[in-house]
Amino acid sequence: MCFTFWILKFDTSINTPIMIPGLMSQEIHDQLLDSKNYQNRTNGVEKLKHNISEVDIKSVPPGNVEEFINFLPRLLDDSNFKVQYGTLQVLNLLIQNLETGVDKFLKHIVFVALKALGDTRAVTRNEYLNVFQQLMKTIAPQQVLDLVIGNLKHKNSRVREDVLNIIMAAMLTHPRKDFNIPKLCFEVAPYLADSKKKVRHAALELFAVFDHCLETGKKQPLMKALDMVELNEDAEGLMAAVQARRARRILPKLTSEGIVEYGLVVPKPGQWSMGQYASGADLDWVINGGRTSSARSYRTEQDSDRLCGYGSLGSLTDDPPFQRRIVSAGKGKNKLPWESSSFSSTDNEQQQQCTTPNGKCSEQ
Repeated sequence: MCFTFWILKFDTSINTPIMIPGLMSQEIHDQLLDSKNYQNRTNGVEKLKHNISEVDIKSVPPGNVEEFINFLPRLLDDSNFKVQYGTLQVLNLLIQNLETGVDKFLKHIVFVALKALGDTRAVTRNEYLNVFQQLMKTIAPQQVLDLVIGNLKHKNSRVREDVLNIIMAAMLTHPRKDFNIPKLCFEVAPYLADSKKKVRHAALELFAVFDHCLETGKKQPLMKALDMVELNEDAEGLMAAVQARRARRILPKLTSEGIVEYGLVVPKPGQWSMGQYASGADLDWVINGGRTSSARSYRTEQDSDRLCGYGSLGSLTDDPPFQRRIVSAGKGKNKLPWESSSFSSTDNEQQQQCTTPNGKCSEQ
């Protein structure tokens, strides 16, 4: 028995409709592109979600799937929030339905998801960040990040921030052997000196994860990346900021909803006087970027005590000639939360503030 599939592709020059059998009917297409009635468009997205969740994707020719994915950016350009958000839900449903077959359409899916980055609404950001998490369940995480990381150069700071959070979420979820951490160090390091506070904050949190995942004696790439930024970006005080962040001994974590929660809490303007926020070179760096004050200006006597034994450079080079060596990643109290199975009961109690229930940045 021979089946004929009919695809009428969308041509923007002649405004010809598109029909993709098995994925999108002519009726749904017309609803989705009804510029005069937003309710028709939102109803169309709901029907599309139902279709994608129910269809036997293996029976749909790959060309049809690719054509469908390439159509989705038009919906992300819609002025209606429900259409935009619903389109991201459609993309997530498609990834789930494709399962292991998603690798054939990886570049197309990533292109669509990247188009959505930079949204100010938390619910939308959660949805497109989830797209990348879904992809990494079947695709090697570094392979996905290689397609994403170029957007660190995006002119929109929210996009740069989102890319850093995508990397962070990946590293808090998958074993460190799945990543080329030295490469990531050099890619991310320039954004420690970004002009935007939120980008600097995200990059500093990510470097805390890099440092923890690099084994003792293998931290040279991190040091070189920091040196490069300090020299090229005139970022004096950056090393002190990274060390101060490391000395806090608390990592970012991933919530059950897949949201990255930073370990370093930056107070809002006017909250310094409330006394509930610690000071330090890392906080000063995030807030001022090393521009308006020394990277040590907010460090208190208590902060100096807490940094004792970490040194300015020794703990990163793993060759401290006169200072106490830091417990390396995977050993002792400096373990990542998900390595806690080998903790003693006492160590476990002391590390509860660092819990990351679904992270795996180790080679257990």
